[in-house]
Amino acid sequence: MKILQIGMGNVAGGLETFVMNYYRVLVHKDVQFDFVCMYDKIAYEEEIRRLGGRIYYIPNVKKNYRGYVRELKRILKETKYDVVHVNMLSAANIVPLRIAHKMGVPKVIAHSHSSSCPGFIRKTMDQWNRPKIARYATDRVACGEMAGRWLFGDKAYQNGEVVLINNAIYTERFSFSSEKRTELRKEMSWEGKTVIGHVGRFDIPKNHDRMVDIMNCLSAKDKNVVLCLIGPKEGLYGQIREKVQKAGLEDQIFFAGKQENVPKYLSAMDVFLFPSLFEGVPFALIEAQANGLPCVMSDAVSEEAVVFSENVRRLSLQIEDKIWADTLMEMSRLERKSQNVIHDRMQEAHFDITTEAERLRKLYLGNR
Repeated sequence: MKILQIGMGNVAGGLETFVMNYYRVLVHKDVQFDFVCMYDKIAYEEEIRRLGGRIYYIPNVKKNYRGYVRELKRILKETKYDVVHVNMLSAANIVPLRIAHKMGVPKVIAHSHSSSCPGFIRKTMDQWNRPKIARYATDRVACGEMAGRWLFGDKAYQNGEVVLINNAIYTERFSFSSEKRTELRKEMSWEGKTVIGHVGRFDIPKNHDRMVDIMNCLSAKDKNVVLCLIGPKEGLYGQIREKVQKAGLEDQIFFAGKQENVPKYLSAMDVFLFPSLFEGVPFALIEAQANGLPCVMSDAVSEEAVVFSENVRRLSLQIEDKIWADTLMEMSRLERKSQNVIHDRMQEAHFDITTEAERLRKLYLGNR
């Protein structure tokens, strides 16, 4: 079965993680992904090629609309795909849905990966295009209820017209390791310290600004608290680093950059901080819970991301920094659950990739 994936960017974010997590499993179940990319590179390029996927680099729709349409039509004419899976952060660009529909692709999936749309132009296009999605897509998919209602509407969701496919992960890969914890804490001189962690791109929705403010509040009371920020040093990184320097927090806030071994860092942490302005069901929170980490997140994040309600605290962004700081310290003292308990709960919550990949495969098969 041949699937054409559209929507992946050049940086590994949640959308890209979703596609690759499922690809790594489904490629062994006679499902092959190919990819369309309108940037100079695509995230996970080497791994995609290693798994046998083809990558089509085509013009950026915003810069060369006609070239984008021409190349996409050519791809769909030359190769008969069973499914075109369009991964969407908004409805600002529904061109691939329309083209795939027009070219007679049997199954055209519109997949919502977000619950908000920043930027005036993008938001305007999003609102204009949303009603047209149902006309072109045979299936509407979302990473969670909030994302499904946001892009496809309450009525479609309530009528059962939206299929939920969770942001599933390899649970075992993120298991807690006391050895890795000891090793990294020694290497980073974090022994005897409370380590707060975050994984995410330096982008507006992640709200790094607020994280620095909360750390400023914590630092005034306790110098043995550190914040470790994992994520590529791009986007708003320079701006956030400058804020850290001005606040005099260089010794308490660590910029770890992009990390291949995120589970090792999660094991070294005591509590996970996620004060996002908006989110669907973020992978970072699912991974942190798979490691057993207590989490403190904003109530703007979908409650669907909560697997262990007893280990997660949701706070309003309107609440003062002191409350966030106190909550982080309180949650940091919780003990991690056993890995057996974590594995069972992750499967029950449909966040384990070994079981969830088969659900996506069945969706692809559809009426074939």
